[in-house]
Amino acid sequence: MRNNSTFDRSGAGVKKVVLLGAPVAHSFSPTIQNAAFKEADLDWRYQALEIAPGNLGATLARMREEGWPGANVTIPFKEAVSPLLDEIDPSADQTSAVNTIVNNNGHLVGHNTDLRGFMTDLKAHWQVPSAGPSLILGAGGAARAVAFGLAGEGLDLTFIARSRGRAERLAEDVRRGGAADVATRPWARESFVNSSSQCILVVNATPLGMMPNIRKSPWPDDLPLPPDAFVYDLVYSPPETRLVQQAQQSGIEAVSGAGMLLEQAALSFELWTGQTAPRERMRAALGKALGRSSAWGKLAGQPNRREVLDA
Repeated sequence: MRNNSTFDRSGAGVKKVVLLGAPVAHSFSPTIQNAAFKEADLDWRYQALEIAPGNLGATLARMREEGWPGANVTIPFKEAVSPLLDEIDPSADQTSAVNTIVNNNGHLVGHNTDLRGFMTDLKAHWQVPSAGPSLILGAGGAARAVAFGLAGEGLDLTFIARSRGRAERLAEDVRRGGAADVATRPWARESFVNSSSQCILVVNATPLGMMPNIRKSPWPDDLPLPPDAFVYDLVYSPPETRLVQQAQQSGIEAVSGAGMLLEQAALSFELWTGQTAPRERMRAALGKALGRSSAWGKLAGQPNRREVLDA
């Protein structure tokens, strides 16, 4: 794994905020957050920092020593980082996944803004029912946020994941949280067939379809998507993923994860700074980074379901 842990030290007075993960080169978080810092007149800089798993602890120690105000956490560290922190906020304790760290004078607190970010954007595009079967693809840190968010609305959950053990652990955690009906299935065509007939929501919480592998999809090409389902793909680059295209070709409503990215980023900004996030400036920066495509305008900027369908 490439260890790109050299941080730009230019500007002694600049406060540093980082994204910890691997890979991170694809991330638009630096674009969004640096636009927000500039809008808020903060002398802060956000940088994506790719690190090897063995360097996570040392990086957090450096964060304490150098006084970085905070960090975001992405694949593969959302679960692994928790034991290395000083405190876990209830938002991260609920999901057992951390995507935001706040440095309070050397006391590192782990938060989760993914759950609120996902549910806020999902509700902007889809009227979430109080019951019904949903299908979650994946069982990692992002899937945890999705699962607890949907369970809190009363939906039943089925996980299809490559790691059956990880899926079982997630399912058990969600059951303890009070979910009504939770099941797991292996990553096999039969699982997609058996789980999708009555499904009302499909969520991709895997990186399949992410740049540069834009031709990939978690959904089998020769299998129809559930006809009455809404499809949400957490992948946001490209803004119109292969899964979203599959759904649209079947006449099914679908959105990618740009709106979730924007909202979780705004919530992270607010935790670090104590200020209201400049969401419109952040939205504009993300829109520009995504090429100002019509897909972005529809998928992440408009809460009207009919507009999404017609995109």
